[in-house]
Amino acid sequence: MNGLSPRQGLSEDPPSEDRLDSWKDIAAYVKRDVSTVQRWEKREGMPVYRHVHEKRGSVYAYRSELDTWWQRRAPRIERTEQCPPGERTPERKSAVAHLLQVLSRQTRRTVAAISVAFACALAVLMVYLANGGHAAVQPARDIKSIAVLPLDNLSGDPAQDYLADGMTEELIGSLAKIRALRVVSRTSAMRFRESRQPLSEIARELGVDAVVEGSVQRREGRVKVRVQLVHGSTDTHLWASEYEGQWTDVLRLQGEVGRAVADEIRVQVTADERARMTPGTPIAPAAFQEYLLGRYHMSKQNEADIARAIGHFNEATRIEPKYAAAYAALSVGWWARGVWGAQTLSQVESATRAAAQQALALGPELAEAHVARGRIGYTYDRDWPGAEASFRRALETDPNNLDAHYFYAMLLMGLGRFAESIEHIERAAQLDPLSSMIQSGFGRVLYRARRYDEAIEHLHRAIALEPRNYSAYSRLGDVYDSAGRYAEALASYEQARSAGFGEHWHVVRRARVYARMGRTDQARRMLQDLKSGTGMPLVEGAKAYAALGDRDRAFELLFQAVDEPSLVIFVKEEPTFDRLHPDARWKALLARMNFAGAYSIAIRSMSKTSMPRGAPASPL
Repeated sequence: MNGLSPRQGLSEDPPSEDRLDSWKDIAAYVKRDVSTVQRWEKREGMPVYRHVHEKRGSVYAYRSELDTWWQRRAPRIERTEQCPPGERTPERKSAVAHLLQVLSRQTRRTVAAISVAFACALAVLMVYLANGGHAAVQPARDIKSIAVLPLDNLSGDPAQDYLADGMTEELIGSLAKIRALRVVSRTSAMRFRESRQPLSEIARELGVDAVVEGSVQRREGRVKVRVQLVHGSTDTHLWASEYEGQWTDVLRLQGEVGRAVADEIRVQVTADERARMTPGTPIAPAAFQEYLLGRYHMSKQNEADIARAIGHFNEATRIEPKYAAAYAALSVGWWARGVWGAQTLSQVESATRAAAQQALALGPELAEAHVARGRIGYTYDRDWPGAEASFRRALETDPNNLDAHYFYAMLLMGLGRFAESIEHIERAAQLDPLSSMIQSGFGRVLYRARRYDEAIEHLHRAIALEPRNYSAYSRLGDVYDSAGRYAEALASYEQARSAGFGEHWHVVRRARVYARMGRTDQARRMLQDLKSGTGMPLVEGAKAYAALGDRDRAFELLFQAVDEPSLVIFVKEEPTFDRLHPDARWKALLARMNFAGAYSIAIRSMSKTSMPRGAPASPL
């Protein structure tokens, strides 16, 4: 099995000198008084454990975990508590002495006021106890959007980062099932790992009403999750709680956290949504661990990590053969290898399809399974209505599903339904406001809608978010080319190559620009050199020949392309091919792509040529 090898259950005992066995010892270690560390344990997630004996309970903590916690929480604590309550500096001691002198001279009215204050304090205590010991510091405001920041890994073991990330993503996924709530996706939230920004600034940047933050600890076969809810614009602490249980019961624990947050923000949750937030078929903890490791590697989006992710998802399904979510993720992994990885879409078709079918069979209500099926519908089957039905079904189940909105937007773009496409890509951008990929996709939709100025704006945003996003540079070059800004197009393609875009793609796109500039001889030489080698990108080559006015060669390459599993749906609305539309072969091409209904027997009998192996697929 590829990937990390976390300590199973962290069962080994830490050194005895690492353990602090009382509130007094803990307070002494962090150089605060007992009341302060007790407050930090409730409000700031300080890692403290409880052990119940026959007649009494005790607390304990580990120095290593306290050190990790302090490194991550110190900036926030120092901002909000310049001098924490209960800590008497010389100035505070002097102030207390003065207050006692003043109180000794007060009238009965003052005594009465103190009595009222005591009564209020007692009422607050009663509310606290009524909440089961949870700290409901402020009533929840009107919260309609929320971000779950990366949960801190307080295990003291960096190899357990995948667990904190996975629990964060699971909590996001649980809350995302609520239609009345907008939940920011993992990609944008993860940008604030270990951030020192005030929560109010983070909330403003993400455009949310509230923020959830907290920590995860896993030790000696148990897992503890602490979460707190903070109002975004005011940085006001609204609620905090902790959940602890055996690692074997981690899915139930995660479900409890999601439902508790939903209850606290008082958002409308339907019975069906609440049921979907509750774990269904029990999953073996070892399989869940493999699934989390797979998600951890998939997020990196490079060939090596995608391969590791597939290994972990396969292991999860081996341990738990009925694990629908793992099969859905496995389908995504194989499809990603065909688009961004070292294999072609043809090579990964069988594995992609088999995993998606298994996910749907095991989890017919699982949004991710329907998204996987939708991708297969428009990548392999050219079943546009079927793909659309799959994405719509995913959004019925999970209205905040980022992938469903994004890939549905891409499908609608390919079909030329731009108003609907923009609606869904806008929703994706709201769910993932700091995603370079989403902004790049937004630019692509606007490009094909011929809204070039707006497309440029979003593509610049994509590059600002991720300067290494070569597809954003490449797409920006396409917009400049169509807008007649040829020097800027060439410069953008050069930046795409520097960021990692393939050399063949670079050459053919430059040739297209030269053709549009009137430098046709140079363009033809570049294409001839590429043709004599290997790896001519078929659709991009067709664009270049269309720019040269060589319709025969352009259609030859397009008919080759549509007979291969690929993302050719985007050919229909590509601006570069506008000049091909009057040709009778254009209608034949659309029929081959299934845009004119069933395939024509005559068209299907045309000769077929395979795409050269080794030419990477491109999200067109």
